[in-house]
Amino acid sequence: MRFLDRSTAGHQLARRLVPLLGGRAGAGVVVLGLAPGGLPVAAEVAEALDAPLDATVVRPLAVPGHDRPVGAIADGDPPLFDGYTLRTLGVTPAELGASVKRERVEVHRREALYRQGRSRLSLHGCTAVLVTDGLTDALTARAALHALAADRPAHLILAAPVGDARIAADLRRDVDAVVCLHLPRYAHAAGPWYGEFHEVTDREAAVLLRRHTPAGGRS
Repeated sequence: MRFLDRSTAGHQLARRLVPLLGGRAGAGVVVLGLAPGGLPVAAEVAEALDAPLDATVVRPLAVPGHDRPVGAIADGDPPLFDGYTLRTLGVTPAELGASVKRERVEVHRREALYRQGRSRLSLHGCTAVLVTDGLTDALTARAALHALAADRPAHLILAAPVGDARIAADLRRDVDAVVCLHLPRYAHAAGPWYGEFHEVTDREAAVLLRRHTPAGGRS
């Protein structure tokens, strides 16, 4: 399965989610795009569910000279580390203090830029649907899910057009449901599964949120 673009993928994903959510669709649902790439997909889902849209920003934590992230950080949460990779590289979390501080600032910068003065949407008692363009990194997804769970939603759903089958299976314990249209055995990146896969700009992310968020947000 290969999707034309993120919007097409989001439309197809929404068709799977609407019957799953049933009577919960509408006022009781908040859709969150794993920003920035997940927002065009999430916008289609929010439109179909008649639900508000918000962004979840997660930043990777890396060791200089190594491409593979060793951790991830979301707003308000302590960083989440990959213990195995840290041990392999001989690095401790304490040695990544500067990286954690820098990426936390970047999380806050992006959230403020995307929301443009609107409040973060409350998830308390709602059905929260986290949407990403590709479930290819367990660390990033788990950091996002932990941050959302702290707001005490009644239900937490992870949704993506495509996802690595092993990662999806691993993350099922963190959510009420994982919804993926296509689950190949290996999916190391989302791009190859799309015909058109551009880098989503900050401006595009902000426009998508403005179109699908109630005026003033919901606290």
